[in-house]
Amino acid sequence: MAVSQLHDKPVNAQSVEVQLPPGQECQMTPVIHILKHPGCIPKAIPSFACIGKCSSYVQVSGSKIWQMERTCNCCQESGEREATVVLLCPKAKSEDRKLKKITTKAPLECMCRPCGNIDESSIIPQEVAGYADEGPLYNHFRKSF
Repeated sequence: MAVSQLHDKPVNAQSVEVQLPPGQECQMTPVIHILKHPGCIPKAIPSFACIGKCSSYVQVSGSKIWQMERTCNCCQESGEREATVVLLCPKAKSEDRKLKKITTKAPLECMCRPCGNIDESSIIPQEVAGYADEGPLYNHFRKSF
């Protein structure tokens, strides 16, 4: 926990881990994919997908209360596996082309990983947006132009 001073009064800031309700966490989930190829019979194959939620937040920094901390996590694969599936293609002209090999991929594991960086220039400060002229913190922030 960080302790900062704001107008001679101590301010305590603490990061809290956000927990998602059971069953909504990022996890590998069985799915059915339909593989299609022109001239071939579509085939349903069992596979996996990364499905679920990850915690993301923006909060006041615990050590520098004039800054914001941002964390954005997405449910993504951490490694992948390949499988070869054979499709039957009855309209193929030659006998050896009646079977078409298709390589497909699926996640090996799933986990919450950073989505990407936020461009700081896309965040509009309160002063520019016009919100700093109201509210209880108005007198605590100085405008810098």
